[in-house]
Amino acid sequence: MKRLLLFDGLFSDGFKNRKINPESGLRVTLGRSLTAALLVWLPVAAGAVTNGTQGGAFLLIGGSARATSMGEAFTGLADDVSAATWNPAGLSQLGALQSSLSYTAWFADTSYAVVGAGGPIAPRHALAATVYYFHVPRIENVPADVEPAVELSNYAAGLAYAWRVTGRLGIGAGVKLLSQDLSQSGRPESAASGAMVDLGVHYRLEEPDLGLGLALQNMGPSLEFRDARAPAPFWVRAGAAWHAYRDPWVSVTGTTDLAGPVDTRYRIDWPSGGIGEIGKTRLAGPGQKRGDLAVGTEWWIAGILALRGGYTFRLGSDLSSPAAGAGLRFEVEPFAYAVDYGYSFWGELSSNVSRVSFSLSLIPKPRESE
Repeated sequence: MKRLLLFDGLFSDGFKNRKINPESGLRVTLGRSLTAALLVWLPVAAGAVTNGTQGGAFLLIGGSARATSMGEAFTGLADDVSAATWNPAGLSQLGALQSSLSYTAWFADTSYAVVGAGGPIAPRHALAATVYYFHVPRIENVPADVEPAVELSNYAAGLAYAWRVTGRLGIGAGVKLLSQDLSQSGRPESAASGAMVDLGVHYRLEEPDLGLGLALQNMGPSLEFRDARAPAPFWVRAGAAWHAYRDPWVSVTGTTDLAGPVDTRYRIDWPSGGIGEIGKTRLAGPGQKRGDLAVGTEWWIAGILALRGGYTFRLGSDLSSPAAGAGLRFEVEPFAYAVDYGYSFWGELSSNVSRVSFSLSLIPKPRESE
């Protein structure tokens, strides 16, 4: 019940029909709105970053412990296999095959897992495959004879490609196939599936040692549920990564990202007074005033221990959050092993989020000069 109350409190606009159980005082969610609300809203404490319902919103949950412990400021860095999610052009920086598994203990007993693998497939070309799964435990309603239990399923699979056009410039693209499903005993199943596209660019400067990135995430048509129509969680991200200091013992990197939703639900409002009022024509839309401004840092000590920190300012929301984390990396020829942990503080929700990632990669050979 705690799970239902949390979602109700966060996303009350999605729950239109409620009644109070007079015996227990617990809220019971009834009617078709349950189907629409849970499918669309449930993953969205990414809801801090959306304005209105969105399908596939769980894809906005950062899965990488490394990236999220830097405040989600990763678009300009994007130098590991998780680049397939953050900025597909970053895959062009991979020097060898990598694989990773990330697990997030999300809000209200839900969880999020991301598995990815990728690397170079030819000189200047890289490919990566990723699977995303958002787990929601069976939701028991009270009383059960009024509202049956709810089963939910949310998953996606993606393939991303990157081309290193020059030694400094990389471009990339990816496609995700998404499925969301909700079922209740005695009621028609509500499900939706669709495809989303990612595009990215990454450019590396030498003086200063700076990486610049731009990514368009989750572009695609709306998802059609039985009781709702939900647009894709289309976001644009721009970021920079400054490699401020490097020597054999210490390296320091600072990152920043600016990200926000792109809503395509716009229309032209024509004036009703005829040609004389043509100057009053205006572009109308949902008026989203949301976005993220993120800063982060990563310190490597002897190439073995990483210390990370960051802060995400969630503009238009009270859910800004600091983050911190650490990582260990060691090599046993021919492989390199790494484990990362990230912790995000969500004080306004009286809850925090833990992430852990494991990765295995081949030790890259020195890249030939171009």
